[in-house]
Amino acid sequence: MTKITIRPATPDDAAAIARAFTPARAAMPGVPVIHTADEDLWFITHKMLPECSVVVAEAGGTIAGVAAYTDAWLEQLYVDPAHHRKGIGLALLTHVMRERPQGLELWVFQSNTPARALYESQGFRCVEMTDGQTNEEKCPDARYSWPGTNHSPT
Repeated sequence: MTKITIRPATPDDAAAIARAFTPARAAMPGVPVIHTADEDLWFITHKMLPECSVVVAEAGGTIAGVAAYTDAWLEQLYVDPAHHRKGIGLALLTHVMRERPQGLELWVFQSNTPARALYESQGFRCVEMTDGQTNEEKCPDARYSWPGTNHSPT
């Protein structure tokens, strides 16, 4: 198994994050590609890195995944498809959950069953489903919630 290192992202990581982010977005089942690689890099540089806490997962010296989060939301979690099924998504999610023990919410596309299975395996529960008309991709999505470690399960 490849050693995975989770570390805070820096502005200098933007291009390497994009090299994982863009193919990860393109590989999502049932979700159209609506942004170019250049648009993804702009988003990472000008929105994700300045507005969120961002960590990257390195595997074999390469940024293989990224997670971006705020106080209450997991905004982004993407793993380069070349690194799928190697524990990187779980490592990123576990890190964010430790950083936000008060709980988290997230949106995931309903068609992204691997991501949904990961979130559910870690205690996230689906609390809302939509037809997707309010997201950019116009694809059905689901809001998940995790109560955190400071709450007892209900």
